[in-house]
Amino acid sequence: MAKNWYRTNDGLADFKFRFHCHWLTGCYKIYIESQPGYGGRSDGLHPTHRLRDSNGYYVCWTDPIRTESDARTIASLWADKTQRYIRFGTPFEEN
Repeated sequence: MAKNWYRTNDGLADFKFRFHCHWLTGCYKIYIESQPGYGGRSDGLHPTHRLRDSNGYYVCWTDPIRTESDARTIASLWADKTQRYIRFGTPFEEN
């Protein structure tokens, strides 16, 4: 399992991820090891695009993530969208 720190594009927040490749499927899950709090925003799973299992919170992504490179790209996209949601309340679906 690789670990990764990511600083958002605005330079104001750091996120830490753990990339886990399932031994049977070969697909990745992106576990969120640390992130800024949501402040006054909802921290529900739906608006934050997260899921949870016995290993913690992970990024909700509908398609299989087949490479670590793709997982890192998705993690950075999710972190930047999360930062915009925290700061401005912008839903993930908006640009």
